[in-house]
Amino acid sequence: MIEGAGSIVDAHTVEVTQPDGSKQRHTTKHILIATGSRATLVDIPGKELAITSDEALSLEELPKRAVILGGGYIAVEFASIWKGLGAEVDLFYRKELPLRGFDDEMRTVVASNLEGRGIRLHPGTNLTELSKTADGIKVVTDKGDELIADVVLFATGRAPNSNRLNLEAVGVEVDQIGAIKVYLLSLFALSVPPS
Repeated sequence: MIEGAGSIVDAHTVEVTQPDGSKQRHTTKHILIATGSRATLVDIPGKELAITSDEALSLEELPKRAVILGGGYIAVEFASIWKGLGAEVDLFYRKELPLRGFDDEMRTVVASNLEGRGIRLHPGTNLTELSKTADGIKVVTDKGDELIADVVLFATGRAPNSNRLNLEAVGVEVDQIGAIKVYLLSLFALSVPPS
């Protein structure tokens, strides 16, 4: 295991900048890129008061009042978990139903089940500001509503950790968010376009 930040030099070489600033080059026959992703934050005033799913997994105590922004499966999972453990949960998302990209009938059933469990749904609603108060975190929506929460979770997507890898040095293409484009060729997947 080599600790540090890697950058691709060519098709067979990775340069690693170690924590002390020194650099080492390592050569290999193949380079596997598996850098994962990081949670994204919505750019609103007070965003530093929110947490992501990464921090939500290590909370020291269960929130009594939780606000979750996002309509994907991570948002729905945390809403269900926290409600099941006794928290009051408000789930805010941009679309009419949660779980965009899934079957509409299933999305309707999920929304109904969430409401049936006591989770307050706020479709078509965004958060515009967070601020610290004596009672917790004040949440303001684009509809002018305000509420107080103990925790605000941003479950608004993830971004790939590929921005500093120098992928262009070996012709690896990325999309607009930095995800590596994959070309399917029979049973094999390539990230460098076939010639």
